[in-house]
Amino acid sequence: MDALVFPVGVRLSTWLALAAFLALAAIRREGRPLAAGAAWFFGFEAAYQASALLTGNGLPASGLAAPIMIGLGAVVVVVATARGIRPDWRLMVGVAVIWTVWLAVGFPANEPTLVGFSPLAEALNEAAKTVWALAYLLPLFTARRATALLEHDA
Repeated sequence: MDALVFPVGVRLSTWLALAAFLALAAIRREGRPLAAGAAWFFGFEAAYQASALLTGNGLPASGLAAPIMIGLGAVVVVVATARGIRPDWRLMVGVAVIWTVWLAVGFPANEPTLVGFSPLAEALNEAAKTVWALAYLLPLFTARRATALLEHDA
């Protein structure tokens, strides 16, 4: 079961979201989906590491890895934002609500081994990560549609 939920030690949902960003980049032959995927992945991981450190719960990276991940996440998100990559703010409000609940229940997290597996921890992690990914992915479709409509009207 752990290999299904955590193939190669990473949640299946993370692999699927990364595949969606990569597929969109390949289909469109452009880098914006890759930048959005990086902003999602590193932004989520930075927030996760910061929350785990602040609460003393979760599974923060050991040693200097957590502060490095937090700093790297901040840099990637700032660079992506400067290049016009922005998440849908409404979905990010949803992420904030999920994250607040997650913090309120102590920010529990599951290990890839599934030892002491908590369905609540997994549901909150999956919900936050998936909605965050959608917040970066969906604007890529609406921006493309708006551009196509403007080009069509010209």
